[in-house]
Amino acid sequence: MTCRDLLESIEAIAAGELLPDEATRAHIESCPRCAAELASARRIEALLQARVADPAPPRFTTAVLQRVRRERWRTEQNVDRLFNVAIAVALVLVAAGVLALLNLGGLLSVAATAWDVATGAAVLAARSAAPSFETYLAGAALLISALGMWWWADRSLSM
Repeated sequence: MTCRDLLESIEAIAAGELLPDEATRAHIESCPRCAAELASARRIEALLQARVADPAPPRFTTAVLQRVRRERWRTEQNVDRLFNVAIAVALVLVAAGVLALLNLGGLLSVAATAWDVATGAAVLAARSAAPSFETYLAGAALLISALGMWWWADRSLSM
């Protein structure tokens, strides 16, 4: 039993919805942090049970159900719109494909030009980035080390 395992079920134990087994009891008795968390959760549970709940206003249930239906309808409308846009895009792509098949020579010419532009841009980017390569490498190393320390700190805090 670890602190993380216990903290996931501490509210259920405090509310009496879950009975702790022997390993859980032993951990609570040996870990002051988990014992304090359980005591705090039990105090909160007692305060919540002692509080008198106000009655729901009239037509509350009806209003909530209407709002849920309205939100569901809006969501369905958004899905329908997205589906219609996807169908329209697919039709345009099919039409472009048919036109490209009819004009295969032009398509090959455009593809070759696009390839030349892309390779030229890549070569230009590599030439302009080459003098600063050490700076990029140092920045990447700092970023990786910062992310590693963050992961380590978060991992050690959650245990």
